[in-house]
Amino acid sequence: TARTVTTANGVVLEIDDSFERAWRRVGLALDRSGFTVEDRDREAGQFFVRYIDPAVAGQEEPGLISRLFGARRASDAVQRFRIQLKGDPTRTVVSLLSADGAPLVGNDAQRILSLLAADLR
Repeated sequence: TARTVTTANGVVLEIDDSFERAWRRVGLALDRSGFTVEDRDREAGQFFVRYIDPAVAGQEEPGLISRLFGARRASDAVQRFRIQLKGDPTRTVVSLLSADGAPLVGNDAQRILSLLAADLR
C-alpha cells in the first residue's frame, strides 16, 4: 500500500514495503509515469529524474512575439528532481527533492508524489 502523508516538512509518500522492494517498485512506477531516470544511487536511496509536462511536451518552440507575451517553451516544461527513499524492514518513506537536494514542498511535490502513489497501489 502507498499513500501520501502530510508532515511538518511537507508531503511524503509512505510505502508498506522494505527498502529493497520499494526501490524496485518506485523505479518501475517512474518509468510508467512519464519520468526519465537519468541516474540512480541505490546506496543513497536516490533516483535522479527528469519530468516533462505532457501539456507542453512535443510542442514547437514559440517565436519571438509569442515569447514576449509569455508563451511557454517546451524546454520550460522540463523539471529535474531527486526522489529520495529511506526505509526500514517494513516501511519506506519517499520524498521529493530539488535537483540540488533541497526538500520540495507545495503543489509540485503533492502532484508528483500523488502520481507515484496512484501507480504503486
